[in-house]
Amino acid sequence: MKFKLPPETHDNEPPPILGSWRNIYVVVLAWLAFLILIFYAFTRYFA
Repeated sequence: MKFKLPPETHDNEPPPILGSWRNIYVVVLAWLAFLILIFYAFTRYFA
């Protein structure tokens, strides 16, 4: 048996910035990829 939340617990309101949760996830993943690349370049430069 699957657990189901009551309908009143769902929040259909969009996030305050970027218009949708998908856009926020894309920005967060892009930011993480950018940080990984910067730290990798920093490590290679000072190694």
